[in-house]
This record gives sequence, structure tokens and C-alpha cells, in this order.
Amino acid sequence: MLILLGGCASHINKSAVQLPAAKQYAIGSFWNYTETPMAGLSVASIVEGVLAKKSITLYSMVEGSEADSAEITKTQQLNQQIQIAQSKKLNYLITGEVQEWRYKTGIDAEPVVSFTLKVIDLQTNQVVFSGLGAKSGLGHQSIGTVAQEIAEALIPQFVP
Repeated sequence: MLILLGGCASHINKSAVQLPAAKQYAIGSFWNYTETPMAGLSVASIVEGVLAKKSITLYSMVEGSEADSAEITKTQQLNQQIQIAQSKKLNYLITGEVQEWRYKTGIDAEPVVSFTLKVIDLQTNQVVFSGLGAKSGLGHQSIGTVAQEIAEALIPQFVP
């Protein structure tokens, strides 16, 4: 399902689901596919902040460096995060990937952000929600503002 939300924004949700806000959530690192260092950590931190505004109970596994993740594969990192979250008896793990995190070149230098957000049920190890958000902002906006707008559009699609 593709929804155009004004300007140059799009949100794709592969699975509609409403998870209980009262459950225990973990937020892990987001894999960075961009050339911008720390983009995955930036998105994870922004998603963490938006979830906190919704009073979601979160266990944070967002770390301050991508140095460790450079030495392991995405699958190894995800498996480590799942094991940690399961050992804490949490219900869901929120993770994802960042596909784009940059300013367009040109006179306006518009911010461009694209990321996928996934929610994994820790009882079944199945992805119960997967959504993609992409947006090109205006020249006066920051990348963080654009990423927050995407997070604020994706999160209500899986938790009220």
C-alpha cells in the first residue's frame, strides 16, 4: 500500500497490525546502508524518542557507536539483539534499516531520508510489522526533523 502524504513523502506498510502499548518493547540498532556514518544510530534514537512520547515501555539497546557493528554481519547483530531482548522477557524488538540519509546537492540542499522499521515478536521470532518511510524535506528542515516525521507516521501503524 502506497500512501502519498503531501510533497515528496511516501509510506509503505507491508502488514497492518495493532500491537498493545502495554507490552514490553526493546529498540535495537538500525542497520546503516548509507554512506553517512551513524545514520542507523540516529534513526534508532529518533524512533526511540517518538515511542517514549507515546509512553511505550522501552528497553534500549541503541549504542553510541557503529564500530562494533562493522565487525559483525546484520544477521549476527540481529540475533544478538533478539537474544538480549528475550533474556529480559520482553515482548517485541523494534529494529530496521536506513536506506537514505543525506542532503540533496543544489541550491536548496533539501534533506532526504528513507528507512524501514520492523517489529519482531520475540515469542515467535516473526516480523509482525514492516513499514517503509521516505521523505524529501524542504531546504529549511533538518534531516532529523524529516526522520521524526517519518517515525511519527509509521509508529501509529503498529501501536496506538
